[in-house]
Amino acid sequence: MKKIMVKLKSKFQCKIFQRVIQKYKGSINASKILKVNASTIRGYKNLYFNSVPKKLIKDLIKLKILSEKELEINLLSQFSNEDQIKKSLLSGREKRKKYFINLKNDIPLFSKIIKTDFLDLSLWFSKYKYLVNSNFRKLQINEETNNFLISYSNFTKNGYKKFLVKLPKKIFLTEDFYYFFGLWCGDRTGGKRFGVANKNPEILKFVTQYLKENYQNIERILVIKEGFPEPPIKYDKKYSLKNSHNGWVLSIHSNNGIFASFFYYLQSNLNEFLNICNNKGAFFAGLFDAEGNVSLYNKSFRWACKNKELIKIYTKYLKEMGLYNKYDGNCLITYDLERFIKLIVPYMKHKDKINNSNFLFSGKPPLPKGYNEILDFIKNNSKKNAKEIAKALNKNKLYSELKLLSDFHFIRHEGYPYGYEVCNSLGA
Repeated sequence: MKKIMVKLKSKFQCKIFQRVIQKYKGSINASKILKVNASTIRGYKNLYFNSVPKKLIKDLIKLKILSEKELEINLLSQFSNEDQIKKSLLSGREKRKKYFINLKNDIPLFSKIIKTDFLDLSLWFSKYKYLVNSNFRKLQINEETNNFLISYSNFTKNGYKKFLVKLPKKIFLTEDFYYFFGLWCGDRTGGKRFGVANKNPEILKFVTQYLKENYQNIERILVIKEGFPEPPIKYDKKYSLKNSHNGWVLSIHSNNGIFASFFYYLQSNLNEFLNICNNKGAFFAGLFDAEGNVSLYNKSFRWACKNKELIKIYTKYLKEMGLYNKYDGNCLITYDLERFIKLIVPYMKHKDKINNSNFLFSGKPPLPKGYNEILDFIKNNSKKNAKEIAKALNKNKLYSELKLLSDFHFIRHEGYPYGYEVCNSLGA
């Protein structure tokens, strides 16, 4: 039930509580009658409180300390205490919101922090630090030669925790940076963790090295489906999930929310960033290693993306590179194998995707995973049709694999249903 408060003329409020104290010969005796703390009664009299509970006013009328007529003349307003608290909170939140909007507006434009060969992270941080500082969290910043050493305490789900992080003053615009940024845009870790979640060994090795080069203390967290066989990798913590489509993934990151915020800032300026980027191939190679797929069946390369804003940006620059044919609702697709091999593959780290890309372009070994098994079976079991091969290898379907092997002249078929045999030239 809502507590109703009344606001009286200040002189009248002082007057009636002076009457209360006089009638009962002190606030202590009055508190026993009214069942209100003596200090509260004195607070009403001395106008420390600008409103009084309506119930207390009704009690004073019953005790003939004031009359209905006096109340009517001196009543300014009445309101729900709960509504007043909400109103005050909303007002405070609105002021805080405007305060932080002003601080965010002070963050430098992207054009100000990008230099010829580096990003001036120190300039960004000189303004961003005011967003982080607050009444319950104060940054202590020690400036070192190439980085800032930052310590602060913050509330976490495990209690009040102290953080000690480093932030480079500059991020150099190298091939590794462009690749890492593309990779991060696709496979970043969530929240205040700064890093990448993946399972490919080449990518995990690269991320570890890149984070270390930028002064980050690395943590490895294995996220795995309950009951799934644990991979032979090192990790610091493990989280088991009941529902996971990927089996497992390793998050390699630093617990550095400030560094993560800088990369979110970069992503919010992605269009401008790619416009001046002098190595778009490395960026889109990182994005492809994170979100890309070599479609062997229809001979294409695909970047998965469902974010409408990012789709527009990626489309614009992939078109400029001649690497865009269409968007199918899930992926940005190119069929230009030669251009992809020239512009993207040289910067990729994911060996399986590199091998599959080269095979799709040239039709030469090494074959994609699983294809050698099919080829070996056909060598030893000539004239078997697709259904018989699939059943023998315990696979649901093999039509796309068989078509690709046939297109590149590793196998040939004749009759119907097709019976397959290995070509003497083996793809020559």
